[in-house]
Amino acid sequence: MQALATATDITFKNILFLTDFSEASEGALAYAQGLARHYGAHLYPAHACDPVVLAETPASDIISQLVEASRQQLVNLAKDKNINGTPLFAEGNIEAAFPRWIAEHGIDLVVVGTQGKRGVRHFLLGSTAEYVCRNTQCPVLTVGPHVNFRPRKGFSAENILFPTNLGAHTEFASTYAFSFARETGGHVTLMHVVPLEPQFQTDTAGVVAQATKKLEELLPSDAKAWCDPEIKVEIGDPAEKLLDRANKDRPDLIVLGLPYNKRFAPHHRAGVAYRIVSGAPCPVLTVRAPATE
Repeated sequence: MQALATATDITFKNILFLTDFSEASEGALAYAQGLARHYGAHLYPAHACDPVVLAETPASDIISQLVEASRQQLVNLAKDKNINGTPLFAEGNIEAAFPRWIAEHGIDLVVVGTQGKRGVRHFLLGSTAEYVCRNTQCPVLTVGPHVNFRPRKGFSAENILFPTNLGAHTEFASTYAFSFARETGGHVTLMHVVPLEPQFQTDTAGVVAQATKKLEELLPSDAKAWCDPEIKVEIGDPAEKLLDRANKDRPDLIVLGLPYNKRFAPHHRAGVAYRIVSGAPCPVLTVRAPATE
Protein backbone atom coordinates (compact mmCIF):
# COMPACT_ATOMS: atom_id res chain seq x y z
CA MET A 1 0.00 0.00 0.00
CA GLN A 2 1.12 3.52 -0.72
CA ALA A 3 -0.03 6.66 1.05
CA LEU A 4 -2.53 8.68 -0.95
CA ALA A 5 -1.38 12.16 -1.96
CA THR A 6 -4.74 13.53 -0.82
CA ALA A 7 -8.32 12.39 -0.45
CA THR A 8 -10.35 11.87 -3.61
CA ASP A 9 -13.63 13.77 -3.73
CA ILE A 10 -16.53 11.32 -3.91
CA THR A 11 -19.95 12.38 -5.14
CA PHE A 12 -23.22 10.68 -5.97
CA LYS A 13 -25.43 11.78 -8.86
CA ASN A 14 -28.16 9.13 -9.07
CA ILE A 15 -29.37 7.35 -5.93
CA LEU A 16 -31.72 4.36 -5.95
CA PHE A 17 -33.85 3.95 -2.84
CA LEU A 18 -35.45 0.53 -2.54
CA THR A 19 -38.58 0.36 -0.42
CA ASP A 20 -41.03 -2.26 0.74
CA PHE A 21 -43.02 0.42 2.65
CA SER A 22 -41.92 -1.02 6.00
CA GLU A 23 -40.57 0.80 9.05
CA ALA A 24 -37.07 -0.29 8.01
CA SER A 25 -37.57 1.46 4.69
CA GLU A 26 -38.71 4.66 6.42
CA GLY A 27 -35.39 4.90 8.23
CA ALA A 28 -33.45 4.27 5.05
CA LEU A 29 -35.45 6.94 3.20
CA ALA A 30 -34.28 9.62 5.64
CA TYR A 31 -30.67 8.83 4.73
CA ALA A 32 -31.41 8.55 1.02
CA GLN A 33 -33.00 12.00 1.04
CA GLY A 34 -30.23 13.43 3.20
CA LEU A 35 -27.55 12.22 0.80
CA ALA A 36 -29.53 13.40 -2.22
CA ARG A 37 -29.78 16.88 -0.74
CA HIS A 38 -26.12 16.92 0.26
CA TYR A 39 -24.85 15.94 -3.18
CA GLY A 40 -27.63 17.48 -5.27
CA ALA A 41 -28.42 14.01 -6.60
CA HIS A 42 -31.49 12.57 -8.27
CA LEU A 43 -33.26 10.18 -5.93
CA TYR A 44 -35.29 7.35 -7.49
CA PRO A 45 -37.72 5.53 -5.15
CA ALA A 46 -38.21 1.96 -6.35
CA HIS A 47 -40.41 -0.99 -5.53
CA ALA A 48 -40.84 -4.43 -7.10
CA CYS A 49 -44.24 -6.00 -6.42
CA ASP A 50 -44.34 -9.79 -6.54
CA PRO A 51 -47.87 -10.58 -5.28
CA VAL A 52 -48.53 -13.88 -3.58
CA VAL A 53 -52.16 -14.90 -3.27
CA LEU A 54 -52.92 -17.86 -1.03
CA ALA A 55 -55.19 -19.76 -3.39
CA GLU A 56 -54.74 -22.66 -5.75
CA THR A 57 -55.86 -20.58 -8.73
CA PRO A 58 -55.22 -16.88 -8.00
CA ALA A 59 -57.76 -14.64 -9.71
CA SER A 60 -56.12 -12.29 -12.18
CA ASP A 61 -58.25 -9.37 -11.01
CA ILE A 62 -57.02 -9.82 -7.41
CA ILE A 63 -53.42 -9.82 -8.59
CA SER A 64 -54.09 -6.71 -10.67
CA GLN A 65 -55.56 -4.95 -7.64
CA LEU A 66 -52.55 -5.83 -5.51
CA VAL A 67 -50.13 -4.61 -8.14
CA GLU A 68 -52.00 -1.38 -8.71
CA ALA A 69 -52.24 -0.72 -4.98
CA SER A 70 -48.47 -1.12 -4.65
CA ARG A 71 -47.84 1.11 -7.64
CA GLN A 72 -50.07 3.84 -6.17
CA GLN A 73 -48.39 3.50 -2.78
CA LEU A 74 -45.02 4.20 -4.41
CA VAL A 75 -46.40 7.22 -6.29
CA ASN A 76 -47.94 8.57 -3.09
CA LEU A 77 -44.68 8.08 -1.20
CA ALA A 78 -42.74 10.06 -3.79
CA LYS A 79 -45.32 12.84 -3.73
CA ASP A 80 -45.68 13.01 0.07
CA LYS A 81 -41.90 13.07 0.62
CA ASN A 82 -41.18 15.49 -2.26
CA ILE A 83 -38.78 13.07 -3.91
CA ASN A 84 -37.31 14.56 -7.08
CA GLY A 85 -36.68 11.38 -9.09
CA THR A 86 -39.17 9.33 -11.09
CA PRO A 87 -40.74 6.45 -9.09
CA LEU A 88 -39.57 3.12 -10.49
CA PHE A 89 -42.08 0.28 -10.27
CA ALA A 90 -41.92 -3.29 -11.51
CA GLU A 91 -44.28 -6.23 -11.32
CA GLY A 92 -42.39 -9.39 -10.41
CA ASN A 93 -39.30 -10.08 -8.36
CA ILE A 94 -36.56 -7.57 -7.80
CA GLU A 95 -33.94 -9.77 -9.49
CA ALA A 96 -35.46 -8.93 -12.88
CA ALA A 97 -35.98 -5.20 -12.33
CA PHE A 98 -32.91 -4.21 -10.31
CA PRO A 99 -30.19 -4.55 -13.00
CA ARG A 100 -32.36 -2.62 -15.45
CA TRP A 101 -32.89 0.23 -12.99
CA ILE A 102 -29.15 0.44 -12.34
CA ALA A 103 -28.26 0.57 -16.03
CA GLU A 104 -31.05 2.84 -17.27
CA HIS A 105 -30.61 5.53 -14.63
CA GLY A 106 -26.84 5.46 -14.09
CA ILE A 107 -27.24 4.58 -10.43
CA ASP A 108 -24.06 5.15 -8.40
CA LEU A 109 -25.49 4.52 -4.91
CA VAL A 110 -28.19 2.17 -3.60
CA VAL A 111 -29.90 2.81 -0.25
CA VAL A 112 -31.86 0.03 1.42
CA GLY A 113 -33.19 -0.71 4.89
CA THR A 114 -32.42 -3.99 6.63
CA GLN A 115 -34.19 -6.10 9.16
CA GLY A 116 -32.21 -7.69 11.95
CA LYS A 117 -32.36 -10.01 14.92
CA ARG A 118 -29.85 -9.96 17.72
CA GLY A 119 -28.12 -13.18 18.64
CA VAL A 120 -24.71 -14.73 18.87
CA ARG A 121 -24.64 -15.70 15.21
CA HIS A 122 -28.19 -15.09 14.02
CA PHE A 123 -28.74 -12.10 11.78
CA LEU A 124 -31.24 -11.44 9.05
CA LEU A 125 -30.84 -8.67 6.50
CA GLY A 126 -34.04 -9.34 4.60
CA SER A 127 -34.21 -10.87 1.13
CA THR A 128 -34.03 -7.58 -0.80
CA ALA A 129 -31.05 -6.25 1.17
CA GLU A 130 -29.26 -9.57 0.82
CA TYR A 131 -29.82 -9.61 -2.93
CA VAL A 132 -28.54 -6.04 -3.28
CA CYS A 133 -25.43 -6.69 -1.17
CA ARG A 134 -24.65 -9.80 -3.21
CA ASN A 135 -25.17 -8.39 -6.67
CA THR A 136 -24.34 -4.67 -6.74
CA GLN A 137 -21.02 -3.26 -7.90
CA CYS A 138 -21.85 0.33 -6.94
CA PRO A 139 -21.72 1.37 -3.26
CA VAL A 140 -24.66 0.33 -1.06
CA LEU A 141 -25.82 2.17 2.05
CA THR A 142 -27.64 -0.18 4.41
CA VAL A 143 -29.65 1.23 7.31
CA GLY A 144 -30.33 -1.39 9.95
CA PRO A 145 -32.85 -1.74 12.79
CA HIS A 146 -30.35 -0.52 15.41
CA VAL A 147 -29.95 2.88 13.72
CA ASN A 148 -31.97 5.33 15.78
CA PHE A 149 -30.83 8.68 14.34
CA ARG A 150 -32.54 9.98 11.20
CA PRO A 151 -31.18 13.07 9.43
CA ARG A 152 -33.74 15.81 8.87
CA LYS A 153 -31.77 17.72 6.26
CA GLY A 154 -28.64 16.83 4.31
CA PHE A 155 -26.58 13.96 5.68
CA SER A 156 -22.84 14.33 6.22
CA ALA A 157 -20.60 12.16 8.38
CA GLU A 158 -18.41 13.79 11.02
CA ASN A 159 -17.38 10.57 12.77
CA ILE A 160 -16.42 7.69 10.48
CA LEU A 161 -15.31 4.16 11.28
CA PHE A 162 -13.30 2.42 8.57
CA PRO A 163 -12.75 -1.26 9.48
CA THR A 164 -10.47 -3.25 7.21
CA ASN A 165 -8.85 -6.65 6.95
CA LEU A 166 -6.02 -4.97 4.97
CA GLY A 167 -6.88 -6.87 1.78
CA ALA A 168 -6.19 -5.63 -1.73
CA HIS A 169 -9.52 -3.77 -1.81
CA THR A 170 -8.65 -1.61 1.21
CA GLU A 171 -7.11 1.40 -0.52
CA PHE A 172 -10.04 1.81 -2.93
CA ALA A 173 -12.60 1.74 -0.12
CA SER A 174 -10.55 4.15 2.01
CA THR A 175 -11.07 6.90 -0.59
CA TYR A 176 -14.76 6.99 0.39
CA ALA A 177 -14.00 7.22 4.11
CA PHE A 178 -11.51 10.04 3.61
CA SER A 179 -13.79 11.90 1.21
CA PHE A 180 -16.53 12.04 3.85
CA ALA A 181 -13.96 13.08 6.47
CA ARG A 182 -12.52 15.88 4.37
CA GLU A 183 -15.96 17.35 3.72
CA THR A 184 -16.61 17.80 7.44
CA GLY A 185 -13.10 18.03 8.88
CA GLY A 186 -14.31 15.23 11.11
CA HIS A 187 -12.89 12.19 12.81
CA VAL A 188 -11.99 8.97 11.01
CA THR A 189 -10.94 5.78 12.80
CA LEU A 190 -9.05 3.17 10.79
CA MET A 191 -9.40 -0.18 12.53
CA HIS A 192 -8.01 -3.66 12.02
CA VAL A 193 -8.71 -6.68 14.19
CA VAL A 194 -6.17 -9.50 14.33
CA PRO A 195 -8.17 -12.76 14.46
CA LEU A 196 -7.67 -15.21 17.30
CA GLU A 197 -6.10 -17.81 15.01
CA PRO A 198 -2.89 -19.80 15.64
CA GLN A 199 -0.94 -18.32 12.73
CA PHE A 200 -1.34 -14.83 14.20
CA GLN A 201 -0.42 -15.75 17.78
CA THR A 202 3.24 -16.72 17.37
CA ASP A 203 4.34 -13.08 17.21
CA THR A 204 1.40 -11.00 18.35
CA ALA A 205 3.40 -7.82 18.90
CA GLY A 206 4.92 -8.11 15.44
CA VAL A 207 1.54 -8.69 13.79
CA VAL A 208 0.04 -5.68 15.56
CA ALA A 209 3.00 -3.48 14.61
CA GLN A 210 2.77 -4.58 10.98
CA ALA A 211 -0.98 -3.89 10.85
CA THR A 212 -0.48 -0.47 12.45
CA LYS A 213 2.10 0.42 9.82
CA LYS A 214 -0.23 -0.62 6.99
CA LEU A 215 -3.04 1.49 8.41
CA GLU A 216 -0.71 4.48 8.69
CA GLU A 217 0.22 4.03 5.04
CA LEU A 218 -3.44 4.45 4.10
CA LEU A 219 -3.55 7.98 5.47
CA PRO A 220 -3.39 10.68 2.79
CA SER A 221 -0.21 12.70 3.24
CA ASP A 222 -2.18 15.81 4.22
CA ALA A 223 -4.88 14.03 6.28
CA LYS A 224 -3.97 15.65 9.59
CA ALA A 225 -4.55 19.07 8.06
CA TRP A 226 -8.25 18.45 7.44
CA CYS A 227 -9.38 15.57 9.65
CA ASP A 228 -8.65 13.89 12.95
CA PRO A 229 -7.40 10.40 12.03
CA GLU A 230 -7.04 7.62 14.60
CA ILE A 231 -5.61 4.12 14.21
CA LYS A 232 -6.83 1.12 16.19
CA VAL A 233 -5.47 -2.44 16.09
CA GLU A 234 -7.11 -4.99 18.37
CA ILE A 235 -7.02 -8.75 18.83
CA GLY A 236 -10.10 -10.97 18.94
CA ASP A 237 -13.20 -11.82 16.96
CA PRO A 238 -13.25 -9.20 14.16
CA ALA A 239 -17.01 -8.67 13.92
CA GLU A 240 -17.46 -8.61 17.68
CA LYS A 241 -14.62 -6.14 18.22
CA LEU A 242 -15.75 -3.87 15.40
CA LEU A 243 -19.36 -3.78 16.59
CA ASP A 244 -18.18 -3.12 20.15
CA ARG A 245 -16.12 -0.19 18.87
CA ALA A 246 -19.09 1.13 16.88
CA ASN A 247 -21.40 0.88 19.89
CA LYS A 248 -18.84 2.67 22.02
CA ASP A 249 -17.89 5.48 19.62
CA ARG A 250 -21.30 5.85 17.92
CA PRO A 251 -19.95 6.83 14.49
CA ASP A 252 -22.18 8.52 11.94
CA LEU A 253 -21.09 6.06 9.28
CA ILE A 254 -19.16 2.82 8.80
CA VAL A 255 -17.36 2.48 5.47
CA LEU A 256 -16.74 -1.18 4.71
CA GLY A 257 -14.63 -2.30 1.76
CA LEU A 258 -15.41 -5.56 -0.03
CA PRO A 259 -13.39 -7.52 -2.58
CA TYR A 260 -14.74 -7.55 -6.12
CA ASN A 261 -15.93 -11.15 -5.82
CA LYS A 262 -17.28 -10.98 -2.25
CA ARG A 263 -20.78 -12.41 -2.00
CA PHE A 264 -23.30 -12.35 0.85
CA ALA A 265 -24.36 -15.96 0.42
CA PRO A 266 -26.93 -17.25 2.94
CA HIS A 267 -24.48 -19.81 4.32
CA HIS A 268 -22.01 -16.98 5.07
CA ARG A 269 -24.27 -15.29 7.61
CA ALA A 270 -21.61 -15.77 10.28
CA GLY A 271 -19.14 -13.78 8.16
CA VAL A 272 -17.62 -10.51 9.36
CA ALA A 273 -19.15 -8.27 6.69
CA TYR A 274 -22.61 -9.79 7.11
CA ARG A 275 -22.52 -9.37 10.89
CA ILE A 276 -21.40 -5.76 10.68
CA VAL A 277 -24.07 -4.80 8.13
CA SER A 278 -26.74 -6.58 10.18
CA GLY A 279 -25.77 -5.34 13.63
CA ALA A 280 -24.27 -1.86 13.20
CA PRO A 281 -25.73 1.04 15.22
CA CYS A 282 -25.21 3.39 12.27
CA PRO A 283 -25.55 3.17 8.48
CA VAL A 284 -22.97 1.04 6.69
CA LEU A 285 -21.61 2.03 3.28
CA THR A 286 -20.28 -1.09 1.57
CA VAL A 287 -17.85 -0.33 -1.22
CA ARG A 288 -16.96 -3.10 -3.63
CA ALA A 289 -13.56 -2.88 -5.32
CA PRO A 290 -13.34 -2.74 -9.14
CA ALA A 291 -12.58 -5.95 -10.99
CA THR A 292 -8.95 -4.87 -11.40
CA GLU A 293 -8.51 -5.00 -7.65
